[in-house]
Amino acid sequence: MTDTKNVKIALITGYLGAGKTTVLNRILANSEGVRAAVIVNDIGEINVDASLIKEGGLADGDEVIPLTNGCLCCTLSDDLNLQLGDIADSGDFDYIFIEASGICEPIPITYTLSTFCNQSKKTDKHAHLELDNIVAVVDCARMYDEFNGGKALLSDSIEEDDLENLLIQQIEFCSTLILNKSDLVTPEQLRELKAIIRGLQRDAVIVEAVRGEVPMSELVNTNRFDFDKAYRSAVWMDAMEHPEEHDDPEVLEYEISTFVYDRRRPFDVDRFNDFVSSWPESIIRVKGKVWLNCDFDMSYVFEQAGKQVQLYENGIFYDSFSEEEKQQILLEHPELLEDWSSEYGDRMTKLCFIGRHMDKDEIIAKLDACLTEWIH
Repeated sequence: MTDTKNVKIALITGYLGAGKTTVLNRILANSEGVRAAVIVNDIGEINVDASLIKEGGLADGDEVIPLTNGCLCCTLSDDLNLQLGDIADSGDFDYIFIEASGICEPIPITYTLSTFCNQSKKTDKHAHLELDNIVAVVDCARMYDEFNGGKALLSDSIEEDDLENLLIQQIEFCSTLILNKSDLVTPEQLRELKAIIRGLQRDAVIVEAVRGEVPMSELVNTNRFDFDKAYRSAVWMDAMEHPEEHDDPEVLEYEISTFVYDRRRPFDVDRFNDFVSSWPESIIRVKGKVWLNCDFDMSYVFEQAGKQVQLYENGIFYDSFSEEEKQQILLEHPELLEDWSSEYGDRMTKLCFIGRHMDKDEIIAKLDACLTEWIH
């Protein structure tokens, strides 16, 4: 290639049935001169969405590329990189849309894409790729039902048993959010859905749609995506950094609230586990670090979304290092002193809670009942 071409990428996420394929068919049928290629990922052996797009008569064989029987962020990442490079170098397309499987988490895929795009800019022999937009497609009626205790949402054929968890992850990490099938909810329900979204995600552009009709200007050449900004747009992240200024009046109107639980004593791991297994359904999302008595020196990350709960090691507390090592760390990272205790160092529990109709005082009281003493 003599002239280096820039080709932009948009990742489209959304749970099964949200309308991703309909949106993609609208893109391929656009009359605005956008030359789009579509990569479709499906976990099963048959790529159903790719077949539906081709059978819709809106794309020829070269515009739709199926990636089947694997996940974009792991087993298919090499295949994805090859396809992206080939499509960009062909010179036939201005834009590449990637439809992720309905049960894929957005952050690992985005990290893979961002890494490959950055590598593409280090050579003049191939087209340069740029990740421009992360689009989450949400089924309004289904989301409203789920966040109001809906039980009839999951087909027996779907292995993923926690729609709420995927919805939260896709809402938290996107730059454009399409509220599809908005005609299936009332205006008041739509306002409520937007409040729920803002309770989880601060910055994404929200677009209402019926049957996947979205203006191309909301999808292409948006310059909306920045990895760090997208990651920090999750409300739990903002609340952890600025706990005093995260209450949005529109969100509070629907009794969606956020608070940060901050303590300098460890949890008794058994009592904490008992509370987590039975805590109120009003809690939508929790994330942060916890200090547990099973290992006083280890910092853990606790994360809950929907029915899924995760606890994993996050590294040794700096205060557990030798005095010499600790002083060197504090010298190199003076920002740690902003949250440093003379008695406990950096040992702490700090969790952000996001929920609806939460009884904050009751939750705090039950968390406090899980606390124990530091034995050292």
